Amino acid sequence: MATAVEAHGVICGLVCGGVALDDKSWLPPFNDLVNDGFGLPAPVRQVMTDLYHEIVESLMAQKGVELLLPSDEAPLDERIDSLVDWSQAFLAGFGVAQQELSKASEELQEMIQDIASITQVSAEFDQEDDENEASFLVLYENVRLGVMMTFEEFGKRPDTPIAPPTLH
Repeated sequence: MATAVEAHGVICGLVCGGVALDDKSWLPPFNDLVNDGFGLPAPVRQVMTDLYHEIVESLMAQKGVELLLPSDEAPLDERIDSLVDWSQAFLAGFGVAQQELSKASEELQEMIQDIASITQVSAEFDQEDDENEASFLVLYENVRLGVMMTFEEFGKRPDTPIAPPTLH
C-alpha cells in the first residue's frame, strides 16, 4: 500500500492525465498503482474517493492543488523526500492515464521533464538555511504549475460538475 503522499500524487496524475471524471474510472488504475491491483478496504476507499473529489474540484475551479506533503515545520530533507515521492507517483498516474505525451505542447513536455528531474533530487543537506528553503519552494511551485498545465491540456472536463457524495 502506498503512503498518503504517493496516493495523492497518483490521483493527481490520473486526473491530470485525462482519466474520465466520474466516480469510478480512476479507481482501477489507482488500485493497480498503489495496491498491486487489489481493491481497497471500504474505509480507505472512501478516504481516497473524498481526496479524489477534492482534487477534481480544486483543478476544475483552477485553484491549483496543494501537494500533500509534510508541514513547513518538518525537516527540509523530509519535505524534499516527500516531494520526490509525490512527483514519482504523479508521473506514474499521469503515464497510466495519458500515453500520448507527444501530443502535448512543447511547454508541457518540458514541464513533465522538469518534474521527472525532481525525482532525481537528493535530500542530503549539510544545513537547513534560507537558500535551501528557497530552492525547495521553487521546486514545489514548479510541480504545482506542472499539475495545472497537465490538467489544462489533458484533463477531461465533465459537462456537469461532480457533486460530492451525500453524507448520511
